[in-house]
Amino acid sequence: MNLRQIALAALAVLALGGTAVAQAGPLGQSATPAPGTPTAAPVASPAPAASATPAPGRRGRRGAPAPSPEPSASETPEPPQFSTMDGVWEVQLQPLMTGKTIYSHLAITQKGDQISGTWMRTDKDKVPFTGTFDGRLFKITTTDPTGKITWTLAGYAENFSDMVGLLTTPDPKDKGTPFTASHRKKERLGL
Repeated sequence: MNLRQIALAALAVLALGGTAVAQAGPLGQSATPAPGTPTAAPVASPAPAASATPAPGRRGRRGAPAPSPEPSASETPEPPQFSTMDGVWEVQLQPLMTGKTIYSHLAITQKGDQISGTWMRTDKDKVPFTGTFDGRLFKITTTDPTGKITWTLAGYAENFSDMVGLLTTPDPKDKGTPFTASHRKKERLGL
């Protein structure tokens, strides 16, 4: 007999109001009720579940309490849900040779399957672009202000909130620079 069966038997005894305790034989055997004693069907109840909370005690070097599995007010809020490409995207270019991430921004406006806007490479270097977006795949083309370099950003967007792609130039030796981009929610500065 295991602990669960013992617990169920104990609960059945408690459900009967303790009257069967005097009449019950060893656990696991049925007792014959005394003549004239009303009998009740045993009531099955779920066994008590083991606690998911670890036993209290010292944890870590300073005995800090275990974190609560319940959400707290300081947790990160759910990300905003976007329904178009419109807005500002923070771009993270990851050149393979340098290993340093280069940050810039795309200000995108979507009209149907056409997108346009400005690529803000730095505070002083802003170039216009045009492109297409079919609901998942995008392709953006832009040229530097001198007209000498043409860049293509192509890849896919997930739920209008994240992009993954490759930045390329027409140079056949260019293997491309991988990038990611995140749609940023418009927020007011609370000064």
